[in-house]
Amino acid sequence: MTTGPRYITGSIDSHAHLELLPRRGLEPGAMLAEARAEGVAGIIDVGVVPSDFERRVAAFGSQPIVSFTAGLHPTSVTPERVDEELALLAQTLESGEGPRRRPVVAVGEVGLDYHHSADHAGLQIETLERLATLASRHELPMILHNRASEPEMLAFLRRVRPTGVMHCFSQDEHYCADCIDLGLFVSFGGNLTYRSSHGIRAAAAMVPDERLLVETDCPYLSPQAVRGAANHPGHLAYTVEALAAVRGVSAEHVVAVTSRNACALFGITPWSEDEA
Repeated sequence: MTTGPRYITGSIDSHAHLELLPRRGLEPGAMLAEARAEGVAGIIDVGVVPSDFERRVAAFGSQPIVSFTAGLHPTSVTPERVDEELALLAQTLESGEGPRRRPVVAVGEVGLDYHHSADHAGLQIETLERLATLASRHELPMILHNRASEPEMLAFLRRVRPTGVMHCFSQDEHYCADCIDLGLFVSFGGNLTYRSSHGIRAAAAMVPDERLLVETDCPYLSPQAVRGAANHPGHLAYTVEALAAVRGVSAEHVVAVTSRNACALFGITPWSEDEA
């Protein structure tokens, strides 16, 4: 398999952190220009703290293929700042749109993460419930992060029943079935391609077409073929092809259904060169 940038016409990367690409030596503007030239239909640029929203829109808002979320990553939830962060996020959502009239398409990245520390586990759950209230009030989906917090996340999902997507799904097919039963979309990233990811591939094989999304989570989680290099939207093809293989369908089919689902979930329209 040829390595390097491989954009796919019509594809939508449902989870990217464009602002973080320069930290890995990548220039977002050049990559977005390449993506447009190759016919990429959309990239969802995902926030990790409320204060990054205006900065991200100022940097990438002129790019028609980019849509923006506003979020509060669980590893940024601290007793000292959580109320301030939630107030800022609420203010952004109340305005309905950021600078340059770019709407917020989701509340995320939000969720639970006990991998690095469970010191504020209870506060993470409380914060996630407050974020779910904000998302529901504004009729926005949630982009959910779940790491080393599977029982607590499942309990939250059953209690709150949010609309949204389990981002970068990393559990097995049984956990995936629970998420699907609760009405969620499920998104797969580069870790699907890792040699040890048997459970993730089993999950990817059983997600219904109408609930499937694909993402890079760039600059993290580079697919196996380019592992060790910084991830970026041009690596989405590796995950698309892995999804196609485990599902027994064509890459074109995966692109068609995941792009359609991203548009439905986030309320966006696929971009094409014809609209330029």
